[in-house]
Amino acid sequence: MRKVIPIDDTHLYGKYEGVLLSAVAQDMENHIYPIIFCVVDKENDASWTFFFEKLKSIVVDEPDLSFISDRHKSITNGIAKAYNHARHGYYMRNLGENLWVNHCCGEHLYLFYNVAKAYSPEEFSDHFVEFKNYCPEAAFFLEHELGFEKWSRAYFPGNSFDVMTTNIAEYENVVLIDKREYLMASIFNSIPKRFGEIFRDSRAYVLKYMDNKFVPTVEKILRDNMSEGDSFYVENISGDERQYTVFGNGCKAKVDLLERSCSCRKFDLVKIPCDHEMAALR
Repeated sequence: MRKVIPIDDTHLYGKYEGVLLSAVAQDMENHIYPIIFCVVDKENDASWTFFFEKLKSIVVDEPDLSFISDRHKSITNGIAKAYNHARHGYYMRNLGENLWVNHCCGEHLYLFYNVAKAYSPEEFSDHFVEFKNYCPEAAFFLEHELGFEKWSRAYFPGNSFDVMTTNIAEYENVVLIDKREYLMASIFNSIPKRFGEIFRDSRAYVLKYMDNKFVPTVEKILRDNMSEGDSFYVENISGDERQYTVFGNGCKAKVDLLERSCSCRKFDLVKIPCDHEMAALR
């Protein structure tokens, strides 16, 4: 599993009500894998701390681990108490809705998404200056009250694997939407049954490609990268076998093969992450 865990909650509608807390992950084929479920009476520090303490018994605390959630204070407090080394970031869409409602920048919200999805600090700075010109109060909130590292791809200290929205957790809630009205025992019996069906279908799909070196999703990405890479040009920097300049299609970047890092000079026409540039070199 990728070491990024989206956290979410959904309200139960049955006789006993309560809140269903959950944590999920993704494999390299982008399949969703449920890790833990927990029903509590309401969301508070005690509930979320209990949740993360149970999660810690199967998910080890380490700097490579990242949590993505909304801005509920009890989630932040629970992670801080149970996990000392893991990273914690906020859902981009959830934060965007907050800016729309509380900072009245709906007309320019697309600028915030450009900032949040920027790959490099240079690209981030260009977009943030533009956003700040139109929404200075929202920009101040994002910079000084939250901090760039909590919501931006360029400054997030961990690896979020592009998990910046609630889509994964919300999909899980959709799968369980009919079960939320059941009695408690029925809810927990239905969860493994429903996901067992999904896992069997996924396993049958993957077994068809057992002779491949890559799962189908990754293989398609590599093919697309190779095709796109045909339009790039590569220049060696000072004879160093590990450092190159890649340019073409309005993009120019310096790539270090060993560090797997790049310094992007310009993104006029396309936005290309480092892996695309690596594919171009290959």
